[in-house]
Amino acid sequence: MIDENKRLIKEVKKEKQKLSDERVEFNRQIRQEARKESYADMVKRIICENVEPLNIQMNHTLFNSETDLLCHLTDIHTGIEINNWKNTFNEEVLKQRIEKYTSDILDIYRLHQSQDCYLVIGEILSGLIHSNLRLQNNMDLMEQFKYVSELISIMLVKLANNFNHVYVYTTPGNHSRIVAKKEDALDGENMDILLPFYLKARLQNVENINICDNTIEPEIAMFSIRGKTIMSAHGHKDSPSNVVQNFTMMFSIKPDIVLLGHRHLNGLTTVYDTKVIESGCVSGSDQFAVSIRKTNKPEQTVSVIGKNGLICLYDIQLD
Repeated sequence: MIDENKRLIKEVKKEKQKLSDERVEFNRQIRQEARKESYADMVKRIICENVEPLNIQMNHTLFNSETDLLCHLTDIHTGIEINNWKNTFNEEVLKQRIEKYTSDILDIYRLHQSQDCYLVIGEILSGLIHSNLRLQNNMDLMEQFKYVSELISIMLVKLANNFNHVYVYTTPGNHSRIVAKKEDALDGENMDILLPFYLKARLQNVENINICDNTIEPEIAMFSIRGKTIMSAHGHKDSPSNVVQNFTMMFSIKPDIVLLGHRHLNGLTTVYDTKVIESGCVSGSDQFAVSIRKTNKPEQTVSVIGKNGLICLYDIQLD
């Protein structure tokens, strides 16, 4: 009888533990669903209530050309304030740098008489991912998002006044997630993915701007320019040495050009005849970069693409 009682007690404890585990898992699912609904409500509030479409007259004339431009605007890091011996960055400096980048794109367009512009955007916010960034950020996430989205909207209108068509793609970065710990972040909880919704609402009256979706993999943009396959990711999950092999195996398609950001410097690498182009950082060197002796000027890239692929690559300095 004693042995039987012990067995029964053990069974009861096992069932009790099962119930406890089920309750923990159920509560976790409820928390995740609540966070998703809160995020969805935030999206609706930003996009549906606060964005008025631009109503402007476009003055571009269609033309034919043998080249297009591939522009990469990445690691913008809106919201961080930097003031060190190497770099000064704030909202006004960001505005100046995006205006300079836009001006340089238009200078290259006039030089090559390029027909269409493909703009890939990544990591628009400084975010909350590290404690030192939370201390350096002078705008909250919503203010960061609205400020940079409006700067990009103005940039796109200027481009649309010159090119036949402007195609816009987004590659979400690690800075723009809405929680600090990456272990706690849910798929889709990233402010970068709101940008296409904002731009579609803001620029819906501009016919030659196309805000494109990443239809195969949400974090990877895939498209074609003059018959050449372009793939782009932010770069925090890839490296220039293996990204071509990984993308080729993943999609059974060998890219002709791969764009990466994240490493905060311009670069060009050739891997199995594929050009891997890295673009730098709009915000420039922050205190963390200086502390680990990794300083670099704010810079981005512009590529001229023809029927045979990359014709030339422009090293754009933003200061």
